[in-house]
Amino acid sequence: MKIYEACKPRQSVFDRTRRDTVLNLSDLLDGRLDEEAGKEFFSENFVTSGMKVLIEKTFDRVSGKRDQSPAYLLSQAMGGGKTHSMIAVGLLARYPSLRSLLGKDFHLGNQPFKVIGFDGRETDYPYGLWGALAQQLGKKELFAPLYSPLQAPGVTSWVNLLKGESVVILLDELPPYFNYAKAVQIGNSDLAQVTTAALSSLLVAANKNELSRVVIILSDLSATAYTSGQVFINEALEEFKKETHRSVVPIEPVATQGDEIFHILRTRLFEQLPDKSVREQVARRYGEAVEKANKMDLTTLSAPSVAALIRDSYPFHYSLRDLYGRFKANEGFQQTRGLLRMMRAVVANLWETGKAKEIELVHPYDIDLNDPDIFN
Repeated sequence: MKIYEACKPRQSVFDRTRRDTVLNLSDLLDGRLDEEAGKEFFSENFVTSGMKVLIEKTFDRVSGKRDQSPAYLLSQAMGGGKTHSMIAVGLLARYPSLRSLLGKDFHLGNQPFKVIGFDGRETDYPYGLWGALAQQLGKKELFAPLYSPLQAPGVTSWVNLLKGESVVILLDELPPYFNYAKAVQIGNSDLAQVTTAALSSLLVAANKNELSRVVIILSDLSATAYTSGQVFINEALEEFKKETHRSVVPIEPVATQGDEIFHILRTRLFEQLPDKSVREQVARRYGEAVEKANKMDLTTLSAPSVAALIRDSYPFHYSLRDLYGRFKANEGFQQTRGLLRMMRAVVANLWETGKAKEIELVHPYDIDLNDPDIFN
């Protein structure tokens, strides 16, 4: 069966204005991502294994079920799903009604939790990272002595701010913020150094018994443009390790190996896919073709292996993953986000030109570089 008959792309695939839409943490913090928007968010997103671990550990700690680590570091290249994972956790924490959308594998309860955060792309925080978090909790006045001039709160100050709270703290895009903060002088120091001290104290405070229901989720940024900014985060993480003898737990939002990328593509690009019988039929046909080629000494590929790979990757040919593996580290290419943008354009091209009526799978040779959207 041709993919035109078997699969139905989402309308967003054909909307060129939406292809470049990137959600920022500030969309969640400022309320632009509300409960209704959350339903659409989860309908179009696949929960990766890394995201599943992050959600479960966050809810275990914030609800007091288990003594989990107080801090998690989302570590992946730019465009690798870090902000996306933070937004997912934040929406689920704020809006209990969204939790049922995850299915029966999750047991997250019905209690709403506070979500506060800091988006490092937004540099205009007059009271620093600590003032922004205090303001979102409705306790801005507690840090009043630390605003003029800006001074980093110590461990005790953080404990006084957060004690008794069940709260998720999301700290995103810090490296570019630190790059900016280096140029802001504060006495004999600068805002980057003061913010590093504040972050170190926050991490240490979260390890105290009084803050047993506080969880901190940070992201790093593996990009050469922000190497110097990343140094400040590493300094704060090292201080936390020395003070508490615990490490911030690293989590990879999207597995770079395995079939997660095909699950993500299927969920984001298609609203309707065929049942397993169609997938099995296509896989069997490819397996039979490989078996014939084997008998003619044209290939050494294993027919059963090829059929199994096709089952897992449908409606894409599994070799797209190998191609992606070659260019995902290219400078400027935004890993998962970049692949989604490109494959949206590829799928739109196949449907708009009618090529989807002729093929059973999307192959690498279906990437039409004469299409300006795909070429760009």
